[in-house]
Amino acid sequence: MKDISKMTRNQKLTTLRNRDQDISDNNLREFARDIDEDIRCAVTDHPNTSADLLGEMAKDKSVLVRRSVAYESKTPVDALRDLSLDSDWFPRCNVARNPSTPQDVLKYLAADKDSTVRYYVAKNPNTPEDVLRELAKDENVGVRLHMAKNPKVSSTILVMVFEYEKSLGEPEEDIIKALYANVNCPAFVKRVIETLFGDML
Repeated sequence: MKDISKMTRNQKLTTLRNRDQDISDNNLREFARDIDEDIRCAVTDHPNTSADLLGEMAKDKSVLVRRSVAYESKTPVDALRDLSLDSDWFPRCNVARNPSTPQDVLKYLAADKDSTVRYYVAKNPNTPEDVLRELAKDENVGVRLHMAKNPKVSSTILVMVFEYEKSLGEPEEDIIKALYANVNCPAFVKRVIETLFGDML
């Protein structure tokens, strides 16, 4: 590989984005020290980037780099825990959607003040059932809509989403439609939807 110090910005990005390019750990570490945050972000996504290096990059001053680290499944659990406390919502959002995030961190993020973070907790396949129960009554329509659309959510949770919608007086039409279309929605809920909210279908 060409001397990194002599590469242009575009050459660096092209090298890092070439997923077939074999880049040594030393060279990736040199790229990770670059002043350009786009180059540092590209390091996080390279297949040769080690979990150890991702853990170090989790402390980067750039929110974009921390966001990229939080998205990577190889990121160490300790780094994901730290990023779940990030002052910016974007890294927390990517921790919430990361399939490697432990359940206790997902439980913590389910109470996040940012609804986008809670949305991705609801979407994460590792989110425990008790956390999904709480999210079924989330004040944010987007969180509840995802629950209603998710084919992996249990029928028990779907009933909870429906009961919450019904209690609102004016349920969200998109949520009612999504519940009705969900393969896990119990037949009795579908009958009630047809009776009470048939005009929404």
